[in-house]
Amino acid sequence: MRSTTYAAGDVFEASCDLVDVTSLHRPDTGWRVIDAQGHEHRWYVDGQPATSYSPSATHELPTLIWVKDGEEYWDGADEPHDVGHLECTQCGEHIEPRYTPDNCTQHIPGLRRYSIHGA
Repeated sequence: MRSTTYAAGDVFEASCDLVDVTSLHRPDTGWRVIDAQGHEHRWYVDGQPATSYSPSATHELPTLIWVKDGEEYWDGADEPHDVGHLECTQCGEHIEPRYTPDNCTQHIPGLRRYSIHGA
């Protein structure tokens, strides 16, 4: 993206590269599940149920908590990484949230550059 403004003989330019953030594994905002005890679980953005996906928003699962089950080593890794599961904060039922790939290319603004007379 590039814009040029001319004012009083000066040339102001602003540009910004778009960054491809297309995902193969993002929150499925259409996912909603009720566990055996009747507790609803779904994706949230800013404390409200998510109705659409935005790569610049933080998607959260406030009704679930991650519980560590142990540690594993990745091939060639010197340090272990934690493994675990998500469960309902009220009843402890294991819940697996749904993820999905993007169905179209997603971009967000990257670094912005500004110049006056090309400098």
